[in-house]
Amino acid sequence: MNTKVKRFLIIIALAAFISLAFLHFFGGTQITVEGLEFQIDTSLAYRGSTQLVIPPLGSIRAYTHDTPVRLTVTLTNINLERVQQLLETAPDQEEIFQHLEEDLRQRAKRYVISLIIMSGLAALLAGLVLRSTNIFEYMAALLAAMALVGSLLGATYKDYNYHHFSNPEYEGALKTAPWMISIAENTLAKIDTLGHKLQLIAQNFNELYQQIDHLQPLQTAQGNIKVLHVSDIHNNPAAIEYIDRMAQLFAVNFIIDTGDISDFGTPLEGLLLDRIANLGVPYVFVAGNHDSPDIINKMNSLGPNVIVSDGPVEISGLRIMGYHDPASVTAHLTPPAPGEVEGYIEEIRQRVAEEVKSSGRPIDIIAVHSPYMARPLAGLAPVFVFGHNHQYEVTTDKGSVMVNAGSSGASGLATLQETQRRPYSVMMLHFFKDNSETYLVGVDAIQVDSITAEFSMQRHLFDHMDLKSLNFKTRQNPEEAEEPNDGLLPLEREGGD
Repeated sequence: MNTKVKRFLIIIALAAFISLAFLHFFGGTQITVEGLEFQIDTSLAYRGSTQLVIPPLGSIRAYTHDTPVRLTVTLTNINLERVQQLLETAPDQEEIFQHLEEDLRQRAKRYVISLIIMSGLAALLAGLVLRSTNIFEYMAALLAAMALVGSLLGATYKDYNYHHFSNPEYEGALKTAPWMISIAENTLAKIDTLGHKLQLIAQNFNELYQQIDHLQPLQTAQGNIKVLHVSDIHNNPAAIEYIDRMAQLFAVNFIIDTGDISDFGTPLEGLLLDRIANLGVPYVFVAGNHDSPDIINKMNSLGPNVIVSDGPVEISGLRIMGYHDPASVTAHLTPPAPGEVEGYIEEIRQRVAEEVKSSGRPIDIIAVHSPYMARPLAGLAPVFVFGHNHQYEVTTDKGSVMVNAGSSGASGLATLQETQRRPYSVMMLHFFKDNSETYLVGVDAIQVDSITAEFSMQRHLFDHMDLKSLNFKTRQNPEEAEEPNDGLLPLEREGGD
């Protein structure tokens, strides 16, 4: 082999090495697609894959092609105004996805072309390293590099199969939400149908409810205060529609939401909350462990009708004290240490005692997210409302009525991908107020089956004289409480829980 041929092959090999090194270390770019900003990085790997990174939730990986190229797509920023505008102006979800797909295809083509050109230019360094003065050697390095990178990326494009995301690998917090990949294909269509169905159920249930109330009246209409307790919506838009319909039909005075309105507490999830501002009744919100400072800030921005409770508030003559879950004060999806929870519970106890002492008036309702926080405080107020474990129930403990709304979102959007029976559950609290006192007279536990759409209701009745005798205004030690009498009248439609 003569010297010229050997030199030519060295330049080609060096150009190939430099172009692949450039692709591995510098093959990144930023793109914006309809308000979503992404960082795309291309690197060499033993096995071809695509990794979607969603900070701080984790990542999703699928082996989408056979070529030794790893594609990493990182969500870096969300323009909430642009995303919301897209959702509001697009006629249907199919048009949204078609538009996004076309936009991504065009940007992917431009990205591949730019990588090929930049890799070729980087390969010109091969000539400089060998101190070449021959223009043909530079051209050979340029063309060889562009051919190599072009062939590699072209083969990746041809072999790419996005259907492999139907069986992905999860890392981080996303391990708890495997429904996120299929949600774009299946969930949005179900939301419209389910939301309409839930509104019809609410209408039919209201008619039955009126007949039931004639059989077992709670109190005279004058002075009756209705409070709708919801919890653990978990990003389910159909639940918002259902809650809105229930609030209208039953003419509730206000709504209490005891948290986990989101799944991960991200700003993007906050887009689902705008509907709450138009519910037409006061909406008291207490953050849960799946919520975050971003969700709390979003709820604060929804207007005067939405009350983010972290202290005393009075509505319709009822005094409520709400406390956010300690895990909601951080964006990290990590539970607080047991010692922190105990300290937080003790802080609530002290704040309630100070509020009662300073105002001279008792607290009617304490709202927290978790039963693990409510139970140690039992006896401190007549009524506790909470959620968290998705298990609806009404019990009494140390003289307090403990109301767990379960999951008003049927455990969230994940249930739309499943066939498991998960009820949409809400609680209707009935208070009676006259000139001298306010007391709870009953709680209606209402569930709608997420699969069959059948509904059921259980009515819990309470003797207000027993509750009154506990004297929550002055008693400091919950252990002194006695259990009030509780009557349960099950009223169910055939097939209900």
